[in-house]
Amino acid sequence: MNTLALNDRAFAPTVPLLGANGWIVAPVEPRHGLVALVREWLRRSRTRHEITELDDHLLRDIGLTRYDAVVESRKHFWQS
Repeated sequence: MNTLALNDRAFAPTVPLLGANGWIVAPVEPRHGLVALVREWLRRSRTRHEITELDDHLLRDIGLTRYDAVVESRKHFWQS
């Protein structure tokens, strides 16, 4: 009798995401689920907003330019 492992990625649920080149299907780990995905999206949105408020000195400290910060802040919350 064949048994399926619950952690088998071939059977992992997926979520459709709109990427730069159209719709893609991203795997969602069963143990994390939709709640973790929404938390990640909220974190991305918050940090992308916060990075625009850093001055040039702090951006240099983390290895970014003002241009890098603007590019990152213009990404949508679902883009990594």
